[in-house]
Amino acid sequence: MRLLRQHPPSFDPATPWIQEGESVRQDSRLFRQIVARRRSPHTGREHAFYRLQGPDWVNVIAFTTACELLVVEQFRHGIDAATLEIPGGSCDEGETPLESAQRELREETGFEAKEWIPLGHCAPNPATLGNRCHTFLALGCDLVSDLALDPSEELRVWACGWAEWEGLLRGGVIEHALVLTAFFKLDRWEGWPALRERLEAR
Repeated sequence: MRLLRQHPPSFDPATPWIQEGESVRQDSRLFRQIVARRRSPHTGREHAFYRLQGPDWVNVIAFTTACELLVVEQFRHGIDAATLEIPGGSCDEGETPLESAQRELREETGFEAKEWIPLGHCAPNPATLGNRCHTFLALGCDLVSDLALDPSEELRVWACGWAEWEGLLRGGVIEHALVLTAFFKLDRWEGWPALRERLEAR
């Protein structure tokens, strides 16, 4: 990369801002909204920043033994619309991301996987969110149980062929940023070309 400009002249992004204090504005089931007062190490000026603290999240790209993708459809209250997504959710206290992914897959679809492959994590929105979203690939999924949803959860579970799902991705039907990121990570996984060949042969 080639640096074009920077402000202020002494700016070093690796130098942390100085914490002057913070207060909790709201504490809900999923997030704590924090107002942090921090001073720039470069200018000495103090500013207020709003941060959301919450648990890490998981996403699961799950393929059945028949090489179909497991997709969940839900009504999302943030955008007041239905979305097609992959199974996922928040990590419970004391769980590893893998344990959370295994639990979410079983609760939301009733399936369990024979093989689990971590695809890495991302920071959903570093400007305000302090958590990470971990993506896993689950292969050889078989139906083992009924759904085990939270009281507010209502969803459909779909089995989707790869060609159809890829069409939904390319057509802009899939809007959930973390779902799109999950498939970006899958596309960069070293085993993807061989797996894709298997999926396309079905």
